[in-house]
Amino acid sequence: MKWNKRAEGITLKNSNFLIVDGSSMLVRAYFASAFSGRIMRSKSGVYTNGVFGFLNMMLSAVEKMQPTHLFVAWDVSRDTFRRELYPQYKGTRGELPDELHPQFETMKEVLAALGVPQHFDEKYEADDIIGTLAHQAADAGHKVLVLTGDRDAMQLVRSGITVAIMKKGITEMEMYTPASLFESWGLTASQIIDLKGLMGDTSDNIPGVPGIGEKTAKKLLLEYGTVENLIENRHLLKGKMKEKIEEHQEIALLSKKLATIVTDVPMVHSVEDCQLSFKMETAKEKLKELDLNRFVANLERLVQVG
Repeated sequence: MKWNKRAEGITLKNSNFLIVDGSSMLVRAYFASAFSGRIMRSKSGVYTNGVFGFLNMMLSAVEKMQPTHLFVAWDVSRDTFRRELYPQYKGTRGELPDELHPQFETMKEVLAALGVPQHFDEKYEADDIIGTLAHQAADAGHKVLVLTGDRDAMQLVRSGITVAIMKKGITEMEMYTPASLFESWGLTASQIIDLKGLMGDTSDNIPGVPGIGEKTAKKLLLEYGTVENLIENRHLLKGKMKEKIEEHQEIALLSKKLATIVTDVPMVHSVEDCQLSFKMETAKEKLKELDLNRFVANLERLVQVG
């Protein structure tokens, strides 16, 4: 497994509670195989290449990490509470391929058959669900690993929560603890939100302050700490920067709010509910139905190890 330099010494085995960003992992799994023209189907015609890749990554992570708890979070709608705040939020994103759409439901069915707790909420994003459970688990004394492809999750880093950003599946990841995050970005976890407030985020269509990029935003945060403190002390700024903050202070605050992961999502599953225990019989049936029998041996090995 390849790590970024600043993550040396951080391994999957440092944690025991694995939280997976299901939507991020499934999309990555799909495009990794679709890129090479490999669109798998079961004998009954069900698309499975994303499901195949997802299982491969998740079970590999479980084998390496050997967690006591496992949970998967999903995005199900773009019309979350953030759209109510800013209708253009994520408005520039394209549609997913037709072959990928049905695999979200198929993957949820597979996880249900495996006995893996999962959750989605049309009002919230997967990040919010992840943030809520990660904090609950860390507060209960668990060492949490969040596995995602979304850098927004870096704001969740704290004592007891490590964030792993997938670069090439789980074979190459960036691992962030509070120390490695500061070493890499020069920011604390909470300042990741302030960074988005100032520079925006094109992938989520968060506007930010026009004319402020990452370098300038970091410089301002080094001096003022937060967006709010910067606005409060805008009289100390000079020239065009003062004008920018004066004119766009409301959009900076809105952008920060849009970028903030909420950690009080109503949850169906408790921390204790996420204890890892694969249901072998129903798992075998579902995997056989999808012609994914090769994963049965993987599961049996993990159950024996566990």
